Amino acid sequence: MPFVLALMLLFAASCSDPWGPGLSITVLAPPEEGAAADQSYIILWSLSTDGYRECRISLFVDTDLSPETGLILIADSLSEESTGFLWDCSLFPEDDYYVRAVITSGGYTENDYSEGRLSVSHSSGPLEQ
Repeated sequence: MPFVLALMLLFAASCSDPWGPGLSITVLAPPEEGAAADQSYIILWSLSTDGYRECRISLFVDTDLSPETGLILIADSLSEESTGFLWDCSLFPEDDYYVRAVITSGGYTENDYSEGRLSVSHSSGPLEQ
């Protein structure tokens, strides 16, 4: 009987994700060493959608690495064909932000946080003559 139970658990574990590990997203920019922006910044990512259809990407910024607190949605329902997004951060408060990317397909979701932070600073003053 223990053999049958072990076999059933192994089968159940192998069937828990029928499509395999083909859905993933990785935030590439801001990079690990961080970046700075005043008015706008291009967020970049790479993704894998092998075996999945009609994937959608959402982007958030966050001052910490906890999705339970402080997430601010900046883009929703981006196409799986996109690998970058021009974020207009000109009206955001000055702070250091991580970027969180979420990819969904049907009931499956994967996400990733940027390794580094984007420092938003609006310190540019009037042009000197």
